[in-house]
Amino acid sequence: MQLLDIPLPLPYVVIESNGRIISSNSRALNLFDLRTKQIDDIIDQESINKLITNTWQQDEQQAIEVVLKTRSNPLALFDLYISWDHEDHLHILFAAKDKTTQIYTDQIMQLQSRLANTDFELYEQKEKLEQTIYRLNSLSGPFIPLTATMGYIPLFGDLTEEMIHVISANVLQSIFIGEYDDVLVDLTSIADIKEEGINKFMDLIKMIHLMNGNKVQIVGANPRLAKILYNENFSIYCIFKPSLQYVLKNYYQ
Repeated sequence: MQLLDIPLPLPYVVIESNGRIISSNSRALNLFDLRTKQIDDIIDQESINKLITNTWQQDEQQAIEVVLKTRSNPLALFDLYISWDHEDHLHILFAAKDKTTQIYTDQIMQLQSRLANTDFELYEQKEKLEQTIYRLNSLSGPFIPLTATMGYIPLFGDLTEEMIHVISANVLQSIFIGEYDDVLVDLTSIADIKEEGINKFMDLIKMIHLMNGNKVQIVGANPRLAKILYNENFSIYCIFKPSLQYVLKNYYQ
């Protein structure tokens, strides 16, 4: 690359149409790292696209605002003044934007960095929250063998689609392995009922009924939930009992 001894007050380079820098003045050498001799190594990628788009149609009197990578700042705002010569070489003068503009640019970059860090922290918190919810859901419907043929499933918290989805695999596997004839599902500790949770719960009860051929015994259902299940003609898959104590008392008589 040729060093031009031209008394210009601004950094100046000459490049070929392929982007290779063939000459520059001392100000450009001091401002930029030109060891690779490629213009795209000192211009931000989005600014490269902007420069390519505007170079062939740009009025030589109008500046092109771009972001450059200087030795001291990886994101510095400049105005580029360009012109072509008869050998299709592009001559570029670099004029730094005023300090106020640069301060605003630095503030924007700092804000973007903070936002990126915040997004990552939020992502981590979201993952932890999802893991906690999954853990809570998995503990909200344990399968407890009461006898060799009777299984007990107490449900806790809100009756949601996610909760039923999480506990279903363990419940069905336990019933299949143990060959339980009687399965009790206790709804005493259910706090709130979601519509999607009702549908998923019905699917689980139907699957249990198909696996062991007996009606599932629903205990502790509050009037609202019992009414919903009754209206859905759910009685062909289950029977309602007032409490676990009632079931066990009659079982051992």
